[in-house]
Amino acid sequence: MASPAPPPAQPMPLHVFLINLDRSADRLARCAPLLDALGVTWERVPGIEGKRLDAARLAALNPHPAPHGEWFRPLTPGEIGCFLSHLRCWQLIAERGLDCALVLEDDFQTHDICTLQNLQALADSATGAHPWDVLKLTRLRQGAKRVGSVGQVSGDAGQGTPLALCFGGKGPEDGTAYLVSRRGAAKLTPKREHLLRPVDFELKHHWERDLTVYSASPDLFWQVGADIAASVIGGGRAEYRDYPPLRKAQVYLRKHRYHMRFWLANKLGLGRRNVLG
Repeated sequence: MASPAPPPAQPMPLHVFLINLDRSADRLARCAPLLDALGVTWERVPGIEGKRLDAARLAALNPHPAPHGEWFRPLTPGEIGCFLSHLRCWQLIAERGLDCALVLEDDFQTHDICTLQNLQALADSATGAHPWDVLKLTRLRQGAKRVGSVGQVSGDAGQGTPLALCFGGKGPEDGTAYLVSRRGAAKLTPKREHLLRPVDFELKHHWERDLTVYSASPDLFWQVGADIAASVIGGGRAEYRDYPPLRKAQVYLRKHRYHMRFWLANKLGLGRRNVLG
């Protein structure tokens, strides 16, 4: 008599990595109750203070001018530290073989529809009909096109609203809250000799690492205002606006060239691809 087939493997419970600087105990104190209320398993990932890295290390990580014209100014120490902090989260996902994990910066706030059930449904969709590598959970972009549905929002808030996966659109970027699948972590972690751009813009260059990057609709998180807990992990990116006129003009010229390169790569497929090859 044939033995019964084993039950199908159950997805791993969602794990959360919270990036938090050692000197920001107040932010940790604000975030901890929010995460505990969600009922998720979470851990703190110590944020890396870029300004504590020596000059040689910063220069090695972020050569300038950037290779291939991939950014228009040197990254600030804060941006480098921020990128390294997110990179550590991606590495932990890959090292532990997690199916999926939620990466949060410590200036997040939850919308009413942010429940464990909705988060888990989105995480499980990473290997569903429309698989993805990164799923952004903040700032759904204007004009984003719906590519698939995960079901309906559960819970009292927004009940019956479609919980959807979207692609593209226009709008600002941030790295406040996003899911990374195991496949995504495997693509994001290798060959990181240089950090060419801020981490939130890195995820826009999806063609370089063959990333599938979607956004959830509706948003589950938002970035709190500067009066509550403005992000300092990646601050200082607008310093170039205070440069002397000639230097500022040079930066703006490189910025224009960067955006032209980005448009050509994103719309016409002319960018560098498969940088892991």
